[in-house]
Amino acid sequence: MSITTVLQERNLASSSNDLAGTSSVELSTVESKAPRVSVSSADLEGPSGVQFRGTTVAVTPTSSNTAESSSLSSSESSNNDDLEYPEGGLSAWRVVLGSFFGMFTVLGLINSMGAVQAYISVHQLAGKSESQVSWIFSVFVFLCYILSGQVGPFFDAYGPYHLGIAGSFIFTLGLMMTSLCTAYYQFFLAFALCCGIGCALLMTPQVAIVGHWFNVKRGTAIGTATIGGSLGGVVFPIMLRQLYATVGYAWAIRVLGFVCLGALIISLLLMKPRLERDTSKFEFSWKNVADFNSLRDMRFTWLTLANFLGELAVVNGITFLTSYALAQGKSETMSYLLLTILNSLGMVGRWVPGVIADYLGRFNTLIVTTTMAFITIFAIWLPFGHSTAGLIVFAMLHGFCNGGILSLAPVCCGQICRTQDYGKRYGTMYVFTSFGVLLGVPLSGALIKGADYTGLIVFTGSLYVGTTIALILSRYSAVGFRWCAW
Repeated sequence: MSITTVLQERNLASSSNDLAGTSSVELSTVESKAPRVSVSSADLEGPSGVQFRGTTVAVTPTSSNTAESSSLSSSESSNNDDLEYPEGGLSAWRVVLGSFFGMFTVLGLINSMGAVQAYISVHQLAGKSESQVSWIFSVFVFLCYILSGQVGPFFDAYGPYHLGIAGSFIFTLGLMMTSLCTAYYQFFLAFALCCGIGCALLMTPQVAIVGHWFNVKRGTAIGTATIGGSLGGVVFPIMLRQLYATVGYAWAIRVLGFVCLGALIISLLLMKPRLERDTSKFEFSWKNVADFNSLRDMRFTWLTLANFLGELAVVNGITFLTSYALAQGKSETMSYLLLTILNSLGMVGRWVPGVIADYLGRFNTLIVTTTMAFITIFAIWLPFGHSTAGLIVFAMLHGFCNGGILSLAPVCCGQICRTQDYGKRYGTMYVFTSFGVLLGVPLSGALIKGADYTGLIVFTGSLYVGTTIALILSRYSAVGFRWCAW
């Protein structure tokens, strides 16, 4: 077997005296024509607990280990990404601001679904069950996520402008048609299908474009951009509640549509891609909907499972908190206020964990955030949710946790893939997540027995527990159980 190995050591911690003072080791044998494989230092651990940090190893494999080398190459992390990032400057922060306005619209509507569902459940669709109405909103979120699997490669090839223009038109059209709906099938076509497709075209570019400009500060940048989603979740419920009472449902939704259109136009004007694009490699194919080869990387597989469970848990809280408060006899004003509180604290929760993650590690911070999320459910919502004070405290603390989950999951995805593949990996992750939301939200609605939401609350808390376990396994696949800023 022919092997050429070069170890360039930057920081070698060892208990062996014969390693002290060693700065480089070079082992050379006969060269081979086999391809070279780069392996990041995160995957290396020396004997007797010796860890190689900041180390690059180049291995020329023989035919006997070519298959293993291919597997390693497919799962290499962003540490093998040789791109340089501005990490700031006017152009970079302009893109973040553009993403902020886009998130204000897209995530703002997702965060405000409860305000729409609570109204139509007792008016236009009063004859339908909670589970039946939930299908409209679960299909909406499902389309937002699953179509991003195709949007990701399209963004990598063409950039944000084509997607932004088409998505803005379809998204706004869906809202305008929703304002005219009176029957179940009409809501399904206008809101679930039309708004869902428009949302899918917009969501992936809004997140992925930030990754073109930031790497070290990516957590802070994406966290700042996604604050727009929480701001939309604060503004939209308050706006809709006031407009429902003054101008009626139809014009309330139309005003929402005009506000969203204005924000999307601003977002498009501020967007600026940085990386070169190769359109010759893009082919429209349903095979691009999910990059199944990426699942050979166990870090990504466990992260995808964590996102699958975590997103469903987040959507459950956003969708059912308002109707839960109404079922407990709270006033309509208080019920809508809870959603506003949830999203207000979500703004803080999106930014603060992002800043912390850039110093203590993205996965570390996200694990702490999901742990806090299930604690708030089992320690506050379940035992004290019947009281107004308990609901307010829960909305505050849980809103903070939700914000961190939504902002850090994309950053964790970017940490374990190359920047050029980020759009496709991000889209693949949300393809799987979409099925969880599609089936999970109606299932959650079926757990509601009149005014008894106990089954829903326990189910949602269990989802967060599963999310935390999957994140721990993803981190273990990358660095084991040793402590580091990962």
